[in-house]
Amino acid sequence: MIVDLNVADYSYDKLIADAKALAIKYDSIIKYVTIGKSHDNRDIILLRLGSGQKHIICCGGVHARETINPVVLLRIVEYYAELYINYKQQKRDLLLKLYGTDQHLKEEYELMLYGACIYELLQTYTILIVPLLNPDGYMIALKGFEAIRDAELRKRCEGMNVPSTEWKFNARGIDINRNFPCELWRSKFEGDHPASENETKTLIRLFHEHKSRGFLDFHSRGKSIYYYRSQMPESYNKKQLVLASRLQKVTNYKLEEPEDEVETGDSGGNTVHYYSEHFWKPALTIETVEDEAEFPMDIKYRLPTFEELRFLIFEFGSMVV
Repeated sequence: MIVDLNVADYSYDKLIADAKALAIKYDSIIKYVTIGKSHDNRDIILLRLGSGQKHIICCGGVHARETINPVVLLRIVEYYAELYINYKQQKRDLLLKLYGTDQHLKEEYELMLYGACIYELLQTYTILIVPLLNPDGYMIALKGFEAIRDAELRKRCEGMNVPSTEWKFNARGIDINRNFPCELWRSKFEGDHPASENETKTLIRLFHEHKSRGFLDFHSRGKSIYYYRSQMPESYNKKQLVLASRLQKVTNYKLEEPEDEVETGDSGGNTVHYYSEHFWKPALTIETVEDEAEFPMDIKYRLPTFEELRFLIFEFGSMVV
């Protein structure tokens, strides 16, 4: 196993090293691509998982302090790759056991079925996964403002008087998830304009470069799923509800009420708003980790979050074919 969910210090450099190692070990099914640069000159990476002609896009690490999902997404990539590569051998081994013994093989048979499903998924789709859209913010949340190498950017962040462990923003102090051009976007300060940030532009470019069937954005906290779009027609939201209800059964997360789409007094401009309005395809926000979880996030949340999410992308793919 490359991605160890028990590693306490899972820095940006560790994430990049593990992503590259996955692409080397599973080179037939994973491709590592740099798709952009943060404002503090860190690579924003993409892992292409699968060999299919259709695409699903997944993103994590938009908000800096939500440090669980980037690691979990990498582990899901590894898990799917393992199932894909091992499927044929597992099938052969299980058939030999079935013919050679009368022992109970229910668990092995179920594992083979999972492998078969993932194998078919990755033959149909290429899943485009951006595990960490906001690497600068992620490092601030983990290491403090000294992690920002550019002195002017560091000074700007420190001047906002927000503790590093509570940091949601990028290295310019901008909330990326309020920076996407859409109907609900509102200016928050003088000179504010949508798509001003490198990270925002990177994800928008990815959206437009690939004709995708759907988008999942992973955030924390609340163990919930946001599906409703007030700016979209009823027909769109009905389809969203069907998808969200299926994913709710997979994760046991709650469905957020339509009136809670945007918090009172908040502005729009998040990733799923942009995707919904521009592509009219499914777009869901998945909120992991219990609502009471404190920042900085304890690594104890990694394994249960992986267990909750490990088949979510597969389920989503099966519904948007």
